[in-house]
Amino acid sequence: MKKLLFLLLLSLPVFCLAQTDTTAYQKKIAYCTVEIDTRGSKYLASLDDGTTTKTSAMEIKDSKGKQIKFTSRIDVLDYMTQRGWTLVSSYYTASRAETFLGLIFKKPVATNVH
Repeated sequence: MKKLLFLLLLSLPVFCLAQTDTTAYQKKIAYCTVEIDTRGSKYLASLDDGTTTKTSAMEIKDSKGKQIKFTSRIDVLDYMTQRGWTLVSSYYTASRAETFLGLIFKKPVATNVH
């Protein structure tokens, strides 16, 4: 019995030192901003994820390529969260030329570390 206990205590540190490479399992986080133009009764939104230049490519469009006109700010928020984005923060900008609400989103994306 003493030999078995001694063998168990001797082999215990080997199992305790086993570690997992956590850097291989970390998820990358992608961020984007959505600016909501509040002119008129419909809301137009443009998305900036850093992959396009400031053109019409930033407009949020439907499957036919037509810009989506949202009914409210919450409609824009629902649209983004249904696509896997999580709201991080919001900001409001007003000037003579334009007034818009900005939303900052994040989303985990798959990465190949190996």
